[in-house]
Amino acid sequence: MFVLQQIGNIDNIYDLMALCSSFIFCELDKKSYEFARFKDDDYDNVYDAIDRYRCERHHKGSKSAFDELRNYLISFLKPETTVEKCFAVVKYIDELVEAEINGRLLGGKQIIEYSSMNEQYKNKVRIIPKMRGTFLERGEEQFKNINNSKYSLFRGRRECACSLLDREIINYMIWDEQHIDDYPTFIYRFDKKSSIVKHFYERNQIVFGIVPFTDKPGNEILNVQYEHRAFYIQNMYEDAERELRERYKNVCSRCEQEDIDFLIFPEMLMTEYIISAVQNSGKILSPKIIVNGSIWKDYVNKSVITDGNGTEIFHYCKKQPYEFEKDGEKYREFLDQEKNKAYTILEIEGFGRVGIGICRDLINETVKLFHRYIGTDLLIVPAYTASMDLQGSAEDLSKEYNCIVVAANACSALGGEREGDEADRIGFITLPAKNGNDRSCVLRRYTRESCAQECVRRCVGKKFIINFFQTKEYPEGVSYEIEEDIF
Repeated sequence: MFVLQQIGNIDNIYDLMALCSSFIFCELDKKSYEFARFKDDDYDNVYDAIDRYRCERHHKGSKSAFDELRNYLISFLKPETTVEKCFAVVKYIDELVEAEINGRLLGGKQIIEYSSMNEQYKNKVRIIPKMRGTFLERGEEQFKNINNSKYSLFRGRRECACSLLDREIINYMIWDEQHIDDYPTFIYRFDKKSSIVKHFYERNQIVFGIVPFTDKPGNEILNVQYEHRAFYIQNMYEDAERELRERYKNVCSRCEQEDIDFLIFPEMLMTEYIISAVQNSGKILSPKIIVNGSIWKDYVNKSVITDGNGTEIFHYCKKQPYEFEKDGEKYREFLDQEKNKAYTILEIEGFGRVGIGICRDLINETVKLFHRYIGTDLLIVPAYTASMDLQGSAEDLSKEYNCIVVAANACSALGGEREGDEADRIGFITLPAKNGNDRSCVLRRYTRESCAQECVRRCVGKKFIINFFQTKEYPEGVSYEIEEDIF
């Protein structure tokens, strides 16, 4: 009776999908259902009704077409609503209805903010479209065309279902109540009119600019305070802030000639004052997106992602606190957990989903699960660490979930304890690869090298250029071609 009582209050296809999904979840709590036993032939009329809605909304309008579909479904669901009947509705909406995202358009930025495609039952069901036409898919298509091959470039991304129902559908994700509670998510999506979308549609490569930023020790930059076994950053010293601001301006200015897509700074070495150095700079061709490391303020470690003009697109707050030992005592980063709950993701049509993780978030199992659930294609990780403990998690995400991971660290984080090849290793990038029939990944580290001599004058950045229209045979397996340079 629940669905029949509520269906009259539904006026769009995604709320209908959410209503039927909510019913299914409630029923599955009482009794299991084997979705593999579903018989398509028994529900041809449902398929035809949803297909008719899909066609007629362009002729009659969405409201009139939906009213007709709803009237049909009311009769279809009588006298008894079942899991199988509701699954037929969900399954055919998934197969036939192309995603149309209606979110809150953020003023003047051509960015849509949304958390789900449905408005009703959002505390029980969240419907999110899967990304299509990503750089991974475009690279796959190019690989098959060039090689005249039916075989894929990579093994398929591992499935990480957000619910029992989510396992059964193809084009949307359906999150259940538990996952919604665990991951309060906000998605920021560039509108189709955005120059960013046009830029990435026309690209066959991704260019990362990674900035080690400074070789000065952290205690000369940040005023760190200790409280029992916790530590927090009270502020950045004024002299250090002014110096980093000038360095930031210099780096961004040099990037205008470098064709950089993502300019990435390390963790903790930012303030609002530093970021403001490039605000309202006029028309900037490069970089397109700046990942401003992170700002430590008011017990929040926050990465602010801006466009090339310094205008904020979205931000992400660190989840996993840093821990270290000093004078025989262990200290933990004091992060206000109430302020750090939200998960954020950036969607770029024609490119994919871009996520941010700050330093030890990359080894946090809960954070990694989020990126598996949401299907992150590119994960950028600003860090400030002497350890490369993050590397194993990055390789796992690339190998199992076809996610490119970029870790950007600071020279000053390295300290003086490492020896040999490890002494100058700053950060890394991992890419999915395939070795025969096996999953693999390509790891490329970047090091301090000779740029240390220039650090007083300027910071020499590292460029990684990934051409996803070209492949290369590496010792680890086949993957995209990678070029390295400095800027």
